[in-house]
Amino acid sequence: MKYSSRFFLFAPLALFLAIAVGVGVNWWMQAGALSKKLDSLNGRPSMPGVTLYFSAKRISGFPFNLDVVFQDFRIEVATDHGPSTWKSQDFALHALSYGREQVIFEAAGKQLLTWTDLDGVHHALPFEVGEWHASTIADERGLKRFDMDLIGFGSPALTAARLQIHARLNPAESGIEIAAAADSVRPSPPLASLFGDTLTQVRLNASAAPARPFDAIRSARGGWQGALESWRKAGGNLRVDDLELSWDRLSAMGKGALSLDDTHSVQGVLDFKVAGIETLLAAAARHHVTGASDQGIAAALLDRAAKAGSNESGLLGAVLGFHDGMVSVGDEPATTEEPLY
Repeated sequence: MKYSSRFFLFAPLALFLAIAVGVGVNWWMQAGALSKKLDSLNGRPSMPGVTLYFSAKRISGFPFNLDVVFQDFRIEVATDHGPSTWKSQDFALHALSYGREQVIFEAAGKQLLTWTDLDGVHHALPFEVGEWHASTIADERGLKRFDMDLIGFGSPALTAARLQIHARLNPAESGIEIAAAADSVRPSPPLASLFGDTLTQVRLNASAAPARPFDAIRSARGGWQGALESWRKAGGNLRVDDLELSWDRLSAMGKGALSLDDTHSVQGVLDFKVAGIETLLAAAARHHVTGASDQGIAAALLDRAAKAGSNESGLLGAVLGFHDGMVSVGDEPATTEEPLY
């Protein structure tokens, strides 16, 4: 056999073995670096105000994936009025050992959310999920996209068939585009509304600008409170392009703009067109419920509906206003609001 023939015979095999060795070495190096990074973060702040904990981890996925399964996973977020925590029975993350900076997260089983409100009262909400998937995409400047999809949510407070949220930098990187959705949200009886037993559908499309105040939190160099405060001082504005709410008895379509005032409370207006007012009034009459001021948004809307009625298209205009720590429906005071931080 001539040397040229041997070359063409063995060269592809040698090339394949070289690539395989390179891929293997690359995986072990990345897996080792990831393991050290996670261990360094365990019990220490991963970013200002956010700390993660786990009792053990296991890394697999050779040769192309980096799959990490955690035991006793917990995230703690510090606030001015006490910590908030999320605990997950099962939690995992998945990434590629090559290509773009995308990480996929999975959680399932029993979860626990705890928090302390502005009055110092501690709360706990146990819940379970059927499937919970999330993903992040980052570039050299930090996080640029986040997606979450939760299927089958159950808790003592409410149940939901599906919950979704998506956020990304717009192409010009001047704002953050936000889309959210929820299907078949059913509150527990004490939280049920006169609007209906089930919030059948929620759809939101909005955008927050400017985006630059969030650079620090995108790169894990700042906390969420600092980011919101920087956004507020920069004249931050949340433009709600489309908000759809549908209950058993009525539905509402709205749009508007919101921001934060000096007390860190929401300010602005959402202009709604509400359908199903006659059905709502009939249900209120059957249950001997009357509208009133300062008794919540539903009571204020009912009072406005009883006075104004619907137009020839069967719609009622209702402006939901946020101002000076108050929430109103038109000129009808409805309730108070707490500062976000």
